[in-house]
Amino acid sequence: MSKRKGKKFKGWLIAGAVIGVLVLAGYQIFQNANRRMIDNLKTMEIESGTISLEALASGKITSSDTSEVTFNGTFRRSTVNVGDSVRRNDKIGEYLNNMGQLFAIRANRDGLITQVASAALPKFVISNPNRFQLEIQITERDIYKIVIGQPATVYISAINQTFTGEVVNKGSLGNTAGDFTTYTVTIGFDHGEEPVYLGMSGSAKIVLETFENIAVVPVEALITFEGKRYLLSADWLDNTNLPQRDFYIPVTTGVADIYDIEVIGSGLIGKKIIILPNTGSNFPFFARGNQ
Repeated sequence: MSKRKGKKFKGWLIAGAVIGVLVLAGYQIFQNANRRMIDNLKTMEIESGTISLEALASGKITSSDTSEVTFNGTFRRSTVNVGDSVRRNDKIGEYLNNMGQLFAIRANRDGLITQVASAALPKFVISNPNRFQLEIQITERDIYKIVIGQPATVYISAINQTFTGEVVNKGSLGNTAGDFTTYTVTIGFDHGEEPVYLGMSGSAKIVLETFENIAVVPVEALITFEGKRYLLSADWLDNTNLPQRDFYIPVTTGVADIYDIEVIGSGLIGKKIIILPNTGSNFPFFARGNQ
């Protein structure tokens, strides 16, 4: 073999060795990543369960016990501001009667000033700062399912507390913006000794419908492939050298809440499935711990 051919052959040997090392390293990295993924998998057995469809919305805390102070005459000035505490018979403003005489406007109860009179809106509003309600907007698709007295849950994130309440009022006139219409629903609740204040933000949950004895899985268990939905059978764990799609269980889906979904298929109850990692989602109002 000539010297030139020998050098060329030696170069090919070195290149082949380098490629072999790279391939082996890449395979090892792939195997390690695959093992870490498998170690992080969760498995579960499909069981018969219940899903409740809920209306979820946020709003502001207002007082459920208010009084209006009106007067017959021309408003002159206010002597209080929104947020001021007053006692019954305290002077809160002045007005002129038809004879031009100046009269005092006085509070008709103890409470908190939540609206100050003006020339355009001649009335004061005094609110009980210890009686609360939450006003939320419910869509036209759900408003007909809500009735007065229906149980509700209120969550106030500022103090991380959940309260039991009920629907005390339901608006009949919609608030329309574009093609979207909502209706005001008022939920009364007892805050106990918790430090709740007027104007705080809150979230409400009202159960609209309940479906029982259905096959239920977490939403993150679903796999979408080529426009269809599947679950991944736990049998794949014994055959991880094969493609996951060989172990897909075809399903159709039914009702769902923000955590779980109904799956429909042949013999699903009792089957063990895999929940792949890093596919979960969060909802801004009620976490599982705040239900």
